[in-house]
Amino acid sequence: MGCLANATCLDCGQPFTVEDGGGFVFHLLRCDNCGRTKPIGFDRLGELHLRYLKGLPGPYCVGSSEHDKYVREQVDIQPISEEEYHRNVEKIAGKCECQGKYAFEAPPRCPIYHSTRIKEGDITLFYD
Repeated sequence: MGCLANATCLDCGQPFTVEDGGGFVFHLLRCDNCGRTKPIGFDRLGELHLRYLKGLPGPYCVGSSEHDKYVREQVDIQPISEEEYHRNVEKIAGKCECQGKYAFEAPPRCPIYHSTRIKEGDITLFYD
């Protein structure tokens, strides 16, 4: 599950929307330099995502709990840690056009000045 939030840059006053989180079938990474987002689908991650699911103590999310349980109990694959998984997903995501790096933990930024000094307002949840 992800969300959208209205935001305002505290440096320039520019209003914009912040996307955060992923969905039931993708992760949403953000550029650590400009703030652009990039979705990475679990289908694109293939075995890497299965190895991550195998290492989790429970389901990734409620919506995929049966699938995740099947992977943990039935799929013969080596599990990996969340840290290793994130590192590899970030490699797959690659570089942004601005030469920044897409990352799970990159903060939202003003699309004009790339400032991280923002005020978030109303939040709208979205489901994939």
